[in-house]
Amino acid sequence: MASELALFVLWEKSRFVEERILADLRRETSVRYVKELRFEGDPALAFRRFYGPRLPDAKRKLRNCGGGAFLLVIVEDTAPDYRTIDAGGRLPTYCNVRLHALKKRYHRWAGGGHRIHGTMEPGEFARDVLMLTGHTEAEWLAGVPEGTVAPRLPEGWSAVSETAPFAARTLEPGLAPVLEDRRLFLENKYINDTFHVGTFCGVPAIEKTSTKAVWSIGNEYRLGSRMHAAAPAVVPMPLAWRYAGDGRSASVVTARVSGPSLTELLSKGVTEAQADGFAADILTLADALKATGIVHRDLFTDNLLLDADGHLKAIDWQLAIDRADYREDPWVVRHWKFRYVVFGVNRELGLGVWNDFHALGKILAQLPQTPAVVVAARKLAAEAASMTSAAPPDRPTRVKLWFYALSLRLQMFLRGRRHRKYAQLERRWRTVKCRYSAATN
Repeated sequence: MASELALFVLWEKSRFVEERILADLRRETSVRYVKELRFEGDPALAFRRFYGPRLPDAKRKLRNCGGGAFLLVIVEDTAPDYRTIDAGGRLPTYCNVRLHALKKRYHRWAGGGHRIHGTMEPGEFARDVLMLTGHTEAEWLAGVPEGTVAPRLPEGWSAVSETAPFAARTLEPGLAPVLEDRRLFLENKYINDTFHVGTFCGVPAIEKTSTKAVWSIGNEYRLGSRMHAAAPAVVPMPLAWRYAGDGRSASVVTARVSGPSLTELLSKGVTEAQADGFAADILTLADALKATGIVHRDLFTDNLLLDADGHLKAIDWQLAIDRADYREDPWVVRHWKFRYVVFGVNRELGLGVWNDFHALGKILAQLPQTPAVVVAARKLAAEAASMTSAAPPDRPTRVKLWFYALSLRLQMFLRGRRHRKYAQLERRWRTVKCRYSAATN
């Protein structure tokens, strides 16, 4: 295989071993360029823009790695060796094993905590070198570029899907693709402030903006992209995402699903032929959830939409989690009622227990019970036991939930059954009551 370029970044708190690392890199590779750089402005925001959806907590990254001057090292690997290995992630990774071994070694020398950044394949190098130096991969392949070398992190869109109408590596940092013909579609003041529809590079799209659970927007792009790659027929394509310059809001753009929700379809009546197709879509979705290790947590008929191609598509991956790498949005952690009450589709399973196979089985039970639907339901039921994900609340939160359930019961009594809010209060009460009972038995 031809030689390739890679880069290593020694963040501020790893530089106490930089001489040792540089000496090792000179033995293992051909060092092409070494430069001390510094982020302008807020380094936490710079980390967020540089790492994109992969970084759950920029402030933690700043505490661990430091925000001062860092060292950029560009190397040439003259004998790249690509294999599929266990890189410590969700699934086996195909990467340059020489570079991966060096990166793990330098992490250990720097005291752990990911204080060293390194690229494992050319596509990652192309993206990172442009953001950190302002020069393209082609310029670096031709030699050391002329002119200033300095970080040029995007102030607008931070990531664009490689399968979108254009690729992330073709974007100049700082450019911000926009949603054209943008118009307000929906407002949800509780967590997602606004939804807008329009077109994104000619594709009908919907833009979701949040000013509360901000990190979860990057999470939706990251997990939604993985799900779309695994099952494009039943998950809409995430097109782009961004953090605002002040870090207080974020937006994700997804290809728009054109048809009604399964809730609406059920209210009008679903034919047996439709039910068979929906059952096949649900099995496809379940297989993708299992393969990717992702848990949606909020799968119910409102979050399954019928697209123009005739397939149901699962939307709203904002608060999904990875079974192997559980990460919760900080806003959700602070707002315990949202965390344990909103995800009420599996309320009978207990507090902080989620199972998408169980939820999809409940959806199948609402369809006409054709042979195909029955077979799909049996398959999900057989595998449901192994698909449970749990993050039960601590004791103080359980006490809070107990008092919350008591307050809901009191409100129900004071308002009476005929009050317009009674049904909503009762649903919340039953969710907390069932979850509390299941978790404490």
